[in-house]
Amino acid sequence: MEFNQQPVIFVVEDNVIYQNLIAKELESLSSNIHFYTNGESCILDLAKRPTVIVLDYNLDGVMNGLDTLQRVRDVDPDVYVILFSSQKGLNTKEVFLQYGTFDFLEKNSLSLRTLRQMVNCVTSPGSKTLGN
Repeated sequence: MEFNQQPVIFVVEDNVIYQNLIAKELESLSSNIHFYTNGESCILDLAKRPTVIVLDYNLDGVMNGLDTLQRVRDVDPDVYVILFSSQKGLNTKEVFLQYGTFDFLEKNSLSLRTLRQMVNCVTSPGSKTLGN
């Protein structure tokens, strides 16, 4: 007998307002969403085997988003990572793509719906080939 498990979604975001906005957008996709305000906590919890990680750049703690991404890749090179950040720079997107994000989405209130659509594509049955 096969059980239909909820996808595990990690949201690494230190801004409580954005955590709440993201929670509202993603709650219809899974009841198994975990929130972290720093990269260290996310790394310690990777044994939960997330399907997708929504990752901010500026985080509480010692590690920023790029440090966190590099550590995630050391543990699980296949987890789908979406950088959802307001971090702006000449090559922010390119740097994160080089280190293994699959998507970059600039953080603003209008992009939350796009974030939900991206996560839905990754977590829907039959989507295991995305990003590979």
